[in-house]
Amino acid sequence: MNTWKKLLAGILVCMMMLSLMTTAFADEAWDGTITIVQSSDVIGFDPTASTDTNNKNVLKNMVSRLYETDDYFNPVPVLATSYTQIDDYTWEFKIAQGVKFHDGTELTVDDVIYSLQRAKEKSSSGKTLLGPVEKFEKVDEETLRITTSTVYGSLLTALSNSACTILSQVWIEKAEAETCSWDDVIKNGATGRYILESRDIGNSCVLVKNENYFDPDDAAQNDRLIFRIIPEATTRTIMVQTGEADVNVNFDTAAMDDCLADSNVQVLEHESSTIYYIALNCESGPFTNKQLRQAVAWAINRADCLEVGYNGYGKEWSNVWAPTVYGATDDPYTYDMEKATELVAASGYAGQEIKACVKTDAEERIAQVVQAYLSMVGINMTYTRIDNTILTEAMANNQYDMAFDYTAFYNDPELFVGRQFQASGIGAKNYAHYTSAEVDELMEKAKATLDEAERSEIYHQINTILCDDCPWIGMFNSNLYALARTGVQGVNINVETTYWYNTIRYEQ
Repeated sequence: MNTWKKLLAGILVCMMMLSLMTTAFADEAWDGTITIVQSSDVIGFDPTASTDTNNKNVLKNMVSRLYETDDYFNPVPVLATSYTQIDDYTWEFKIAQGVKFHDGTELTVDDVIYSLQRAKEKSSSGKTLLGPVEKFEKVDEETLRITTSTVYGSLLTALSNSACTILSQVWIEKAEAETCSWDDVIKNGATGRYILESRDIGNSCVLVKNENYFDPDDAAQNDRLIFRIIPEATTRTIMVQTGEADVNVNFDTAAMDDCLADSNVQVLEHESSTIYYIALNCESGPFTNKQLRQAVAWAINRADCLEVGYNGYGKEWSNVWAPTVYGATDDPYTYDMEKATELVAASGYAGQEIKACVKTDAEERIAQVVQAYLSMVGINMTYTRIDNTILTEAMANNQYDMAFDYTAFYNDPELFVGRQFQASGIGAKNYAHYTSAEVDELMEKAKATLDEAERSEIYHQINTILCDDCPWIGMFNSNLYALARTGVQGVNINVETTYWYNTIRYEQ
């Protein structure tokens, strides 16, 4: 009898332990929330004014466009269910039916036209990407016609740009009349996978799943996204390691070895079209002198920049375009201190004080290396750390001679040269204030043909001119990484950044 009592007691103990374990597991079950840490704040939700990558990544999860892009920038249909190219200049798009804005009203072709026309008129990106568009027309309640003034083989990719976000005309007009904020526009007049719940400027932004998203098969696989603004790279890493955050979308490779050895996290990788570069102000100050710009290009030891800036995870790259870009040439510059010294002397700017700006930890480390090498050839560079939100304004106002930055590129130069190396981009992404009549003329030739061999040759010529003129100086082509908790699934990385957050989840 005592034996049976002991056995029964043992069984009861086991059952209690199992119950406690089950309760503990239930307590730890995923609640549907994904916390993402990023380095910079959301500046605003007007898609025609959003240029910062982190800003765009938050915004695009709440909105929709005719096309999105996959991880190699290939266009994927969303609000446009299909298209027909009538001739070289005329395209007709079928618009998805039954799509509702967050306020419950239905999306119309008129909303699409209004949004795209606004992008073409008000966005620096839109002015370039939609520049070839002659007119947008409503054919019927489900058909949009776009007519271009030239052949435009990159139209679908252009329509995937964040500036081409489709929003409610009613809500946009309210914002422009200043009767509501852009937060209100996104809460009510967007159609994306998430709805804006709250925003605490400088600290966080919270999105909740749109339960009425028009494509249930592509809806959010989590219930809530919390974006926390953490400028300091080490803190972002630690937050994921300790479980305070689930994903770090601005992972600093300085922590790579530590994270690879940590079973609590996983490092995710993708090849990229991103280069770290220096923009040199060609409009005012010492860098109006081409020889001085070229001296900087020869003076930089890119191996050191790659090591301190990205812990060697990438390749040295001096070109103004990423190696993935159509028509890019090989590296035009190597480390040559003697040539750099000669060019500084020839420029007449020896001893000149140069003002630079940086935004991130990595850029600051790179700037320190560049500062040391430039001092050896007679250029005295000082740098100031600024917030990413004021870079565009600071460079537009000629406050700095140099800006350390990084950017990703579309594969087709037709989609970025205007923004970065032509007059239409000054005041936006053309931080160098660079213009060239020769580049402008060649770009018009490239836009006028669909012959791929001819376009490649023209882009090669443009790239050669840009590399010689040095409005930008490439330093290295980085790989792309994100850091996630072990168990997190569905973190997408493309050649530019982490992009869609609707698939991020824990498996239950």
